[in-house]
Amino acid sequence: MTRSSILKAAQRNTEQFEKEKGGGNILRIRVIPGLSLFLMGSMDWLTTIIGIVYFGAVEGNPFLTNVVSSSLPAFTAIKLSTTIIIAFLFHKADKMLLKTQDKTTRSFRYARLMLRSTYIIATALLLFAVLNNLLVVAQVL
Repeated sequence: MTRSSILKAAQRNTEQFEKEKGGGNILRIRVIPGLSLFLMGSMDWLTTIIGIVYFGAVEGNPFLTNVVSSSLPAFTAIKLSTTIIIAFLFHKADKMLLKTQDKTTRSFRYARLMLRSTYIIATALLLFAVLNNLLVVAQVL
């Protein structure tokens, strides 16, 4: 083996190590949006259940009002499954977007911006719902 081939092999090994090391961090960071949406959705469900069961609050969502009045387990199943599905869809959309070969195109940047904006809006709406639920419970106390 020549000196140059040894140096090239060492450089390839270093680059491969850096890719693997960086890839693990990216994976952990990509999970955070889905996880935070799941946690906020769960908090919304929990504060809604507490408000309904202990303080006589009512569900503000017109699609779920009849479900809450007839069956809390059905409400729980619908609310938590919807939360899980939405968090999973955000995770898969981001994962699929990152598989794009050319990440320098305008369409990739636009799609990434739209995905992040939608995530921020969804998280803000869930945060608003949780804060609203907490305010309703605080007013009853």
